Parts: sequence; structure tokens; C-alpha cells
Amino acid sequence: MKNPKYLSAVLAATLLSGCGDYLEAPPTVELDETKVFADRTLTERYLTGVYAEGMPLGFCMSSSNTDRRLLSSSTLGSACDEGEDVADWARGNSAWNTDNHNNNSASWDEDCRHDLRWETLRKCNIILERIHEVPFDQGDPDFNKRTEGEAYFMRALVFWEGVYRYGGLPIIHFRMSPNDFSEHPRNTFEKCIDAIIADCDHAAGLLPDYYTDANKKGRATRIAALALKSRVLLYAASPLFNNDTPYLPFPGHEDLIGYGNYDRERWKKAADATKEALDAVNASGQYGLYTDGTPETNYEYVWTTPDNKEIILANKKYRNFKVSARPMVANLPTWAMNKAWGDGGLYATFNFVKFYEKKDGTKADWAEAGGNNLMDIYNTLDPRFAQTIAYHGSKWSDEVGIINFLPNGAQSSSTDKTRHLLHKWVPRTMKVTPPLNTANVDWIVFRVAELYLNYAEALNEYYDAPPTAAFDAVAKVRARSGMPPFPAALDKAGFREKLQNERGVELAFEDHRFWDIRRWLIAEKEGVMQGKMYGLKIKSVDGSTTNIHYEPYVFEQRSWSRRSYLHPIMQNEVNKGYLIQNPGW
Repeated sequence: MKNPKYLSAVLAATLLSGCGDYLEAPPTVELDETKVFADRTLTERYLTGVYAEGMPLGFCMSSSNTDRRLLSSSTLGSACDEGEDVADWARGNSAWNTDNHNNNSASWDEDCRHDLRWETLRKCNIILERIHEVPFDQGDPDFNKRTEGEAYFMRALVFWEGVYRYGGLPIIHFRMSPNDFSEHPRNTFEKCIDAIIADCDHAAGLLPDYYTDANKKGRATRIAALALKSRVLLYAASPLFNNDTPYLPFPGHEDLIGYGNYDRERWKKAADATKEALDAVNASGQYGLYTDGTPETNYEYVWTTPDNKEIILANKKYRNFKVSARPMVANLPTWAMNKAWGDGGLYATFNFVKFYEKKDGTKADWAEAGGNNLMDIYNTLDPRFAQTIAYHGSKWSDEVGIINFLPNGAQSSSTDKTRHLLHKWVPRTMKVTPPLNTANVDWIVFRVAELYLNYAEALNEYYDAPPTAAFDAVAKVRARSGMPPFPAALDKAGFREKLQNERGVELAFEDHRFWDIRRWLIAEKEGVMQGKMYGLKIKSVDGSTTNIHYEPYVFEQRSWSRRSYLHPIMQNEVNKGYLIQNPGW
């Protein structure tokens, strides 16, 4: 370039091994763009900034827009039927659970990277435009090829993060000011999906299946690109987008919020893409369902142990979490965080607890009016329950010991509405009294179990009856937790119901449920995004801590509007005259 532009390049520290803050960006500096692409190290740092800005992160790590999310809650669980925040001011409660949104609140209510997304896409385009200028390095001969593949992957991922929230958006595959995206009209949803899939295919053709260098953990691979393709096509084939009738009338613009018609072949495309990803997983020798422990430990190992075989891609921007700082504080009640944040805590609703079947695969023995057998019911449940939820009589950690949620019990709290506390994401080694320790926990973006569930769903929806391969895929996921296969007699509708429940259990609090509800068009169902949310009241039957009476009760009535199946386009951008607002807003 004769007149090189200066840009705000988010840099990241040189990749570190061990306990380094890999992919965490230090302060922004001004760099000559031409100098960036004349130096392999600067190019790598520039790319690392794209990861820092663009990789999904469910944890709320700061008050900055990039990593804010719902502020008090570490995941979207409190914004759907999975959970409830203790903090009444938390955006997850005040906005989603009371249907309190407006045309300019999306970036605060959930999509904190709304503005940053276009800057990140711009950087991906710049890399793709100039990567050929980076000098060849004999020490890393695949650098340019790999970096190009990573840029295609991140462009696909970041753009997808916008499309499933808003529908069709402007496709910008060229250098553009991030403030000018709204001066381009929205492309159709179909064209957006096609563009994302094309980028996934480009990335898959350039990236390795895995890295042997620990410093590159957390970077895109061919298998990550195939996993993204699987998810994109699964969502695209789902009722929200693959439907003859849109979720709200939108005359003349139906193709912005979906395909505008139903085509069963879209499920076939999702199944084929997922099969390709699973075949690559199985051929790699590096990935697979984690089954090396016991049914009582396998599931928990997946999310407490970074870089285990089941994780295809994780956000490693933050490595060392402390109980005195986010995100763990957001999940922990006052008794488990040294009173550091008095209104912290993420609780699981009884609506969600009822997702867990008995170990024999039948429904749990919950009674509408309650009963005296709470501990007996707990003992019958799917092993994933005890590895996800902290409940009365369960062990929190060696330090805290057995939880007592009874009135005046050691862990009772006036803010506890449900008597079921989220334990997932909090390692049992995490100390809650000084001196506090740290723990390495990755935010999982893609893992192998999701692929098996994607495959089962796509096959069931494509065929008139669930094929054997769909049963087999689900059985693999359930077997590692000691759960039996689905009953062979299930028809298409029965399989769908069981599969949706299975996704709720297996992918709990990983920010899947919030979006699954939308793509399945089930938000209006009682107790999902609207209606009664239940907790439990418990008391001792005989004065002991083991003979417990439970009583379900309604702690909240939630509201929902169909317009919320997609976020609104920010009204200040619509007012510029180029972008069409989504229906209902």
C-alpha cells in the first residue's frame, strides 16, 4: 500500500505454555498495517487478537463490553428454564424473564459483542487480503497456510454469532470500516448460511486436524471447522429458520429471518456434515467421548479438565479463575465465596431438575404435591445430575463437605429460591476460604458429545422414523454416564422429545439451551420461557438431615413474546435507512 492506514490492532502476548494467559489481549496499540504483515510474529499477534475478540465466551469475566454477558450470571442459564440468578438486578432476570426489551437493548441484554463483531470481521478480511505478504519462515513453513485457514474459520464463526441472533445480515467480505456495516443492506438468511459454510470449507482445507504444540491449543483446526459446519446446518434446518410460516408475519421479507420455506433436505445436509465431522474425530486418534473414568466421574471430567480428548475447541482467553473474582463468583452463593459478593449465585430451577431421568431411563418419581422421599429420588437419578447440580445431601468439596439446605442449615440462604445450586464449572478442588486457590477451566465451544446429538437429531428429522444410526449416536453419549439407550419403540415425535431432553441434560449450562429453545420454536411452552418457574421447599420429617420432605412451589411467573425468537436490529442502525428491522420490534 502506498499510503498504509493505521489501525487499532488488538495484540496478544506471545503464546505461552503452562499457566500463561493464552489469547488474552493486552492494551491496544497503534501499528502500521504494512509492518504487521511484514513480520510473522506481528501477524500472529494480530490474529491472536481476533481470537480474543471473537471466540465465544459464556463466562462473564469483566464489566467491559467484550466479556460482560449478563453481568451476575456466568452463563445464559438464568435467562431460560435452566436457572435463576440470585441478583434481582441481573440482566438475565430483569430482561429475558420479564420480557423487558427494546430496540436498542440487545447489546446490553445478551449480545455484548454486537459492535465489536464488525471490527473483528474487518480484521479477518484484512488477514485474508494480506497474508500472502508475510515472509516465508523455514521454522514454521505452514504458518501462512494455517493463518489463512484460521482467518476463514474465525470469519465464519464470528459472522455466525450474528446470524443466529438476528437472521440475515450484510455479508462483508472486504475491507470496510466497522462503523459502516449498516450502510449495506441485509443479505438473505440463505446467502448468509452459504457464505458461512463456504468459509468453513475453506478453513477445513487449510487447517490441521490437531496441534502437537501445546502453545497452539485453543486455535482452530479442521475438525473445529467441521464442527462449526455441523452446528450451522443443524440450526439452519431447524423450525425457526426452515419453515413455510415464519415465527411472525413479515410480508416481503421472510427470506431475511429464514429460508421462507420448508425443505426436509436441509436436515440431510446437517446429518451429512455432522457425519463428516464425526468421521474426522474418530480417524484423528486425538478426539473422542471421554469414557476413561466411571459413570459417576466421566461427565464432570469433561468440563473440569482443560484440553481433554472430548474438547474440540475451547476459549482459553482466561485460564486462572479465582473464587473471589468472576466467573466463579457469579455461580457461587455467599456461603461458598467468602461473602465476597452478597447477591451472587446461580440456582437451577426445579423445571430443569425434572429433565433428569432415573438411571433406568424412565421418568423420575417426582410428585406434584411433594412427598417425604426426596433423598430416595435423588439417589435414583442419572449420574449427570450429581455432577452438575449441588443439592441437599450432596458433597460440594472436601473443604465444604455435605450441603445442608434445610432451614437454618449451614448452606441455607434467604436468597435460595430453588434448593438446587449450579455446581458445573466449579471444580471441587476450588477453595472457598482464604488462602484462595485458582483453577483452570475452559469455556467449551465445541465438544464431541454435541456432534453425536446433532447427528441423532438431524437423522430423526430427515427420516419418517428414527433410523438405527440415530439411536446409536445418542446411546454413545448416554452410555458413558451409565444411562441406557433410548427405547427402540420410539417413533419420530417420541425420539424428538427424548432427544431435546437429552440435549438439556448433556449440554446443560453451556449456552445451548437458550438457543435450542428458539430454534425449536418451543419458547411458549409452559415452564420454558414463560409461565411458572418452580423451586422446592424442604424440611426434615424427623429432625434428621436425611429423611426429607419436599414441596414444589412457584417462585416466579415469566413472560415471553414471539418477537424474541430473534434479537432486534439496533434501532439506531435501522434509522440510517439501509437495514430492515426484524418483525415485532
